[in-house]
Amino acid sequence: MKYYNLFLDDERDPKDVLVYRPEPIYGQVEWIIVRNYEQFVNKVAMQYAAGFLISIVSLDHDVSREHYIQGVKSGFTKFDETAVTIPTGWHCLKWLLKFYEMNDLALPKIMFHSKNTGGVENMAALLDEFKNKKYRDA
Repeated sequence: MKYYNLFLDDERDPKDVLVYRPEPIYGQVEWIIVRNYEQFVNKVAMQYAAGFLISIVSLDHDVSREHYIQGVKSGFTKFDETAVTIPTGWHCLKWLLKFYEMNDLALPKIMFHSKNTGGVENMAALLDEFKNKKYRDA
């Protein structure tokens, strides 16, 4: 298998993240950039079919204006994933976890670069829940 790095964000590029998250990886590796849920799902599925797996994935949470507006309403401290009509980074992560589980693949390194604290907490909780379930089932 070959590997690639995937960056989900509707506006920013990886080097833009260095301004508020000084992790050198954002400027050191090559990234494939996707801007929304549809692009994310299509890219992962197409790359997998071509023999490529994700090495690192970095996720923004708010990948549409709707998400930003919802975040503002809560002060970015809580985010109700069921209150949106356009999938968020949380939905992308949920799909990715199911895809990797269904294909019996080891998870890539998963990072979050969103400024939405509530959204990051939701994504981290989803990932922890998935890992804990896998651990219990092992």
